[in-house]
Amino acid sequence: MLNTYQSFYAKAVCWSCLLIPSLLLTTPNFSVLVIGFMILASIGYLVRHDYKAQFKRFDKIVIFCLAWYFIGAIPITILDGETGRYFQGGARLLAAIPVYLALSDLHKHEIIPLRKYLEIGIILGSIGTFILAIYQFFFLSMERVDGFLYSINFGYLACSLAFLSLSLSITSPNKILLVISSCLGLVSVVLTFTRGAIFAVPLLLVLFFVLNANRIKAKWVIVCFVAALSICVLSYQNSSSIKNRIDFTVYEFSSIANGNINNAVSSGDRLQYWLGAIEAFKQSPTFGLSFRERQQLNHQLFLENKIGERASKVQRGHAHSQYFELIASNGALGIITIMTSLFIPLILMIRHYRKTSSDWAFSGSVFVSGFIIFGLTEVLLTANLIGFFYGFMLSIFFAQISVERNAANIKSTGAS
Repeated sequence: MLNTYQSFYAKAVCWSCLLIPSLLLTTPNFSVLVIGFMILASIGYLVRHDYKAQFKRFDKIVIFCLAWYFIGAIPITILDGETGRYFQGGARLLAAIPVYLALSDLHKHEIIPLRKYLEIGIILGSIGTFILAIYQFFFLSMERVDGFLYSINFGYLACSLAFLSLSLSITSPNKILLVISSCLGLVSVVLTFTRGAIFAVPLLLVLFFVLNANRIKAKWVIVCFVAALSICVLSYQNSSSIKNRIDFTVYEFSSIANGNINNAVSSGDRLQYWLGAIEAFKQSPTFGLSFRERQQLNHQLFLENKIGERASKVQRGHAHSQYFELIASNGALGIITIMTSLFIPLILMIRHYRKTSSDWAFSGSVFVSGFIIFGLTEVLLTANLIGFFYGFMLSIFFAQISVERNAANIKSTGAS
């Protein structure tokens, strides 16, 4: 039986799982307010119930994953001495720890129907995102829809919602609604013309089918492949915007292949940002270089004719890649951050899914895989909305997996 505060917290978590995806792309950062409330409510839960840390191995790994991004940024922040921007990504993951701890503790007393609320929130969020994208593209005649964000970030989050819908649909009673919301989300992704998000779609579909090889019939894989290919061909032939974007991409790649990297305004500049990040890592492989030092380095690389003038002027030496940004500003500590914030969570979820066929572990695997792909072309975890959303969802997935692990351990102990 839950006491008064536990009952309040249980309702708060359920409603946050509904509100956060619902408000994610349909409002200007309102979902961050809900996440902020949940962080405070979680801290209140831990204090109110005199929480005593009795961490199991899995808990320690999760806490380390959520905390390291922040810890790894401490040396360069001290060495810089001028700004705390290095903590932007880490602080948001760090804030997810009390949510994980409080929710894991709550589940020891009562399992709450989080999935029902989360599915409703994702469906509402995907529909709202689609309506906003259609309005901006067709009624406002915007070349690239962006909602209340940059088109790039809008594309990443729309893709994330689309694949949360698809991954949860496998065993859900709301299967049809979730599949429809996934399709609407993918349309929203396309209307952003964000290549990083669009590029992620086929890769995530492949992962989706690979992980579900034993539950999906081969004919459905063929049907989906033919449908996707047909949609791509028809879109290219009938949409001037899509045709222009694809032609622009082909032109950029052709320019890069022919050695005219400066003619590729977007992709070419990114490659040069990455070169600057690699040089920064070479100069300071342990802790990385400060923003000021990276700007100076990029200017020097321009003078040495190694990168173009346009790329040399990027603010703070910004790498436009989660991976290159971390190795440039955090050095070897950044490599650890890449593992703890992205790849170790994926490994934990896939391992749990293979052992248990857990729906939570499967959805979490697809979710994290999306961010691993998105991170190739943007420093997305430092963005306010994306960072908080990623951290919150990790805490939810990890807490649910923790419950399933504990239940499995109790069952095996009882059987023995």
